[in-house]
Formats: sequence, structure tokens, C-alpha cells
Amino acid sequence: MSAMPHPGQQPQRIPSAKVPRPPASAMVALCDTYDGYLAKATKARATLLRRYEPKALHAWRVNLRRLTATLDHVASALPGEQPGGLLDQLKQFRNATGGARDLDILMDETLPAFVNCGEHGDRIDQALLHALNAKRVQLHRDTVEGLKKTRLTMPTHTFHAWVDVHRGVTDDELRAAAGHLIDSRVRQLRKRAARMHDNRERLHRARTATKKLRYTLELFQPLFPRDATQAWLDRLAEVQTHLGEAHDRLTARALCKELLPEAKDHPQLKALRRWTKHTAADAAGKAEKSLDHLWKLGHHWRH
Repeated sequence: MSAMPHPGQQPQRIPSAKVPRPPASAMVALCDTYDGYLAKATKARATLLRRYEPKALHAWRVNLRRLTATLDHVASALPGEQPGGLLDQLKQFRNATGGARDLDILMDETLPAFVNCGEHGDRIDQALLHALNAKRVQLHRDTVEGLKKTRLTMPTHTFHAWVDVHRGVTDDELRAAAGHLIDSRVRQLRKRAARMHDNRERLHRARTATKKLRYTLELFQPLFPRDATQAWLDRLAEVQTHLGEAHDRLTARALCKELLPEAKDHPQLKALRRWTKHTAADAAGKAEKSLDHLWKLGHHWRH
């Protein structure tokens, strides 16, 4: 006999079984990742409009670069319309803030490292620092003024319109497109790395190719074995770190020549030029060794 509830007692409710949600498609996950990049860039821009912060500028540039480094190739590999002039606009936004970033690195990272090596005095000549700081303040102001003209509202709408057309792309279709794109990025890095010792521009191109391959692998990581992809990402992070150091040192040489032309014969600047050249070559050599290890990894995206 079934138990009857006593008067005034509420009947027991049997909890309904939860229906598991189907896993999101890889294309939906990819579009969500892109949305995250746009959101982080928007947040960084808002921070910069309140107060200039080097970390916020870095976040602004990196998140836009993650979009521009991959979306054009992803879009061209899939059927349907391309995302219009979205990428050109985002590249213009990012490039407009590059000068301030380079000077931030010179002042906050390269010059302190030069002093800390302990061979050229315990501080930078105050007259040189004053001249560099004056230029830095002006670049920060220019950057903030430029950011006022870089609203991401329309680019975001354009991106979402493209997403609406492509949400039905299957995992197999996206995996095939990803494999071709990764192969293309690997070939590009091999080609550029072979000439990275030629000059600063060649090294910069190798560094850019490293970033693009890394961002591409990160974007498509859910489609491939995690451990195999992570091995590539770890090595690429090493290469990017070494190439970044080499690029920053060579950029410091160029900036000092450009911003302090009247002080070209200053003993400390001469020492800085020698030091940046030596340390850039050392960092490039480390990048080459990391690349040798990278090329020994399997191409797991082809299986």
C-alpha cells in the first residue's frame, strides 16, 4: 500500500532528472574565444581612457593581434562571406599604439637590465632619462587621444554578423581548415626563421610568425590531442620569449638613435649600443636552439 501523507503534510517531490546539455560545437567554442578577445580589448581600452597603464596597452594590443593573426585565414578557409573590413580596422587600431609600447619596454625593461648588468654605472644619465621621459609622456597622451577614435562597437557587430552565418560549421570541417592553417603557419615560421639573423626587420618577421603559429594552435587546441598541442605551445613560448628579448634590444638601439640624435657620442649610449647588439645576438641564438627542438615534434594536427 502506498504511503499517504498525513493531514497538513506536503507530498514529497521527486526531483526531475537533469538532462545533460549537448557539448558545444568546436565552431561555437572558437567564436566564444574570439568574443573573449574582443571583450578583453574593450576592457583594456576603458582602462587606458581612465589612466594610461603599460599593462593595459599590452592587453589591448595582444588581444587585437590574436584576432587579426587568425580570423582572416579561418574565414577564408570556410564557405560564406568574409568579415568585411573588420580586420583592416582592427589592425589600424593596434598599429596606432605601437610607438608607446616600444618606448615603455625601453624605459621599464631594457634600460634597467642594462644598468643591472653592472658594467656601465649604477644609473642612466639624468639628462638622457629626462629627454626619453618627455617623449614617453607625449606618446602616452597621443595613445589615449588615438584610443578615443577606436571604438570597438562596430567591429564587434561585424564579427557577430559573420558568426551568425558560420555557427553551423561542423567539427570535421573546422578541423580540416585548422590543419591547413597550422601547416601554413609552420611553413611561414621555417622560412622566416632561416633569415632571422640578417637584420632587425628579418628577426621581427620571425617573431611575428612565431606569435601567429602560437595563437593559431591555442585557438584550435580543443580539436586536437591536448598534450601534443601543449608541447608545441611550450616550445613556441620559449622561442617567442627569446625572439622578443632580441627584438626589444635591437629596437632600443633604434629608438635611442631616433630620440637622442644629439647624444649619439655619449659614452653611456655607446655602451648601450654595444650591449644591446651583444645581448640581442645571444637571445637570437637561444631562439634558434629552441626552434631546433620544436622541429622535432610531431605534426599531430595531420592525423
